[in-house]
Amino acid sequence: MNKSVLLIAFSTIAAVLLCEAALRLVGPRALRELQPVAKQVAIDKDLDVVGAARYVAELPAEPGTDRRWFSEDPPPLTSRERVSKVAQARYDDFVRRGIYGPQAQYLWNRLYVQTNVCAPNSMFKNYPRTVLAFDPPERSVHPYYRFPINSTLPSGLVTNQFGLRGPRIALAKPPKTIRIAFVGASTTINSHNFAFSYPEHVVDWLNRFAAAQRYDVRFEVLNAGREGINSEDIAPIVREEIMPLDPDIVVYYEGANQFGAGRMVIPPIPPRSQIDAGESTEVHRVPKLIRAHSALGELTDRALNGFVSAGEPRKPLYKLVWPLGVDPKNPDVNSSHLPSQLPIILKNLDNIRETLRSNGGQLVLCSFEWLASDNLALSPNAHKFIYQQLNTVLWPLRYADIRRLADFQNLVFRRYAESRRVPYLKVAELLPQDPNLFIDAIHMTEVGERVKAWIVFQQLIPTVRQEIESGRLPRRGPAPTLPAVPSFAATEVSATCNTSQSSFKDRIDGVISLDEVELAYNKATIERGHPLKVITSDEQAAFAASWPISMPPNLQGPRGLYLRARVLNGQIGLGVLDIHQRFQTEVAVDPSSSMSDIYVPVFVPDEAVALIIRNVAGNKTRSQIVIEDVALMATMPLPPDRLISTIGLDLARPAFRDASLHRDKAGLMITTGSQQWAYAAALPIERHSETGLKVVVRAQVLEGRIGFGILTEDRKSFIAERIKGATSGTIEVALPLPVNQPTGGLIILNAAMGMRSRALIQAIEIRRAT
Repeated sequence: MNKSVLLIAFSTIAAVLLCEAALRLVGPRALRELQPVAKQVAIDKDLDVVGAARYVAELPAEPGTDRRWFSEDPPPLTSRERVSKVAQARYDDFVRRGIYGPQAQYLWNRLYVQTNVCAPNSMFKNYPRTVLAFDPPERSVHPYYRFPINSTLPSGLVTNQFGLRGPRIALAKPPKTIRIAFVGASTTINSHNFAFSYPEHVVDWLNRFAAAQRYDVRFEVLNAGREGINSEDIAPIVREEIMPLDPDIVVYYEGANQFGAGRMVIPPIPPRSQIDAGESTEVHRVPKLIRAHSALGELTDRALNGFVSAGEPRKPLYKLVWPLGVDPKNPDVNSSHLPSQLPIILKNLDNIRETLRSNGGQLVLCSFEWLASDNLALSPNAHKFIYQQLNTVLWPLRYADIRRLADFQNLVFRRYAESRRVPYLKVAELLPQDPNLFIDAIHMTEVGERVKAWIVFQQLIPTVRQEIESGRLPRRGPAPTLPAVPSFAATEVSATCNTSQSSFKDRIDGVISLDEVELAYNKATIERGHPLKVITSDEQAAFAASWPISMPPNLQGPRGLYLRARVLNGQIGLGVLDIHQRFQTEVAVDPSSSMSDIYVPVFVPDEAVALIIRNVAGNKTRSQIVIEDVALMATMPLPPDRLISTIGLDLARPAFRDASLHRDKAGLMITTGSQQWAYAAALPIERHSETGLKVVVRAQVLEGRIGFGILTEDRKSFIAERIKGATSGTIEVALPLPVNQPTGGLIILNAAMGMRSRALIQAIEIRRAT
């Protein structure tokens, strides 16, 4: 018995020692994964340049650089002027309204204003009646704003003649000049009241480096950063605003404004808007002496805390689940399933690379830093804004998971850079993890931005040195053909929402119909009829119903959708969805006591595909809307079509054994079989050499759902197809006719599930739009 007890005791001690040894060998990586270097204990005090210099002393330095440069500033801006009284008054008015002050001087994208002014939770709700707006060159909502040119703003920002932060530059790049553009969001433009942004420091040190190396070159900075933007704004900024200035290198530093989508790897637990003043934080459960000297003790302490850091608020339990097919340790950069909108970001990076190729420019990609890790102790008082950001916007993500997602994003960036042969700068990997260098989890203090600039500067040196010594930079020979500088003209546009009045005068039926409504989510309900009733699910932002839009190709002038409707409860969003699966515009409609006229503008008609009804109410509310009429409205009438020929209804032949055709004075009655998608009738179509022709079927769908389509010659697919539900009267269905292309004929089929459909075909014509 005593021998057994001794054996068990010895085995237990041996197992503990083996665990301790294993944790000391692999624990740091297994528990913390990819922890950034140069970790320091916070001293709860903003660092000055001298205090931050100790970090610079520990960082590697490229030959030919001098760490003493770190404490030296660029030349002051000679273009800084006194802020005008008008600008200051508008800035103060915005602050009084509770709006971010710098937005007072934004030049807004006109299309962005138009598409968002009536949206649910529109940022323009508390704005003055008008804002200044520019016309976007590419008819896109991106970028959604610019800074004014040649301005000293009340926020402290100074812009040059191209609306970029920093000193003025010439349009034509001078000889022996290398232009480096920096693109990103607020972490690139930096706080407006900083004396210098991080790009200005980088380029100043590059000029010092060039002088020390006796390179006969001069560097110029183009800071195209803009707070609040993301990769979808950055790509057109490079195309429209940076390319006319002939950049040699474009440095991309951004990873925050699409990062929140990373919450999709956890269950749908909503973020919170503020810190709970009474919330409790986790405390250490294992004595410090044991934790300090035992890896097993540290692991036990973390396990007792549910693997949440001490000092981190208690959070709901969840399991981080990566999208199907995504390997967090070996991601495929070409996968469309990557989280945090990474497929969109990488697509935009490819677009930037293609844009730069036209002038021989080079993209440089940086890793992006989020100050979060499982061993970073934060105080909700001393590090208020860091604590708030990590525990509101990204709630309920644990610090360790925020770090994991940030490291994953940077791993994807690195793999992308390797696959595209793009220089990759290890910014996040080298930034000191000292909260006293940060304002919040992504924005750094003025000294912190100087440290970031030093890291970027040091890692740019190898690329710059290679380009200069190879003779590729500065570029010689004829200047490349560059796009024109965009117009900075701005005019006042309305920033108020008005959905009850419209300048549209002409009603165009047949483009959209109450009868064609489709259920967009199985938790929503449609009560068909006249009027029609839609009841959404209780999930905020969930789609409920959808109407296809068949926009006439020959209609000119502004257009909008008209609805005669009433919201019974909750709040309904009415949005125009485009071919990119994004809302062109959306109108939020509140409950009313009676039916009212609602207008939803269609700003890019050629790309509009559907009208969407969705729930925008919170608090688990199921919103309800009743609609008695819907139509397309325009500022000018639709020109009449010219009749080319008719297709005789007597040419129709049954196309399926269960279908029946009956001809009388009213037209051709078609009754389909009960099988969904089964053909019912076929009619021949002659080949035509004219352009702009269409087949127009005039019909009434009496029961079920009927599909109308033009088959390819091999009868394996449709060239064009339209589906119509039961209609209260006669409708016209238009199908574009291919030019000089044989077809498999016009097909009428059953689109209903588990039932027969019935339609009366009154006429079939070939028309051409005038």
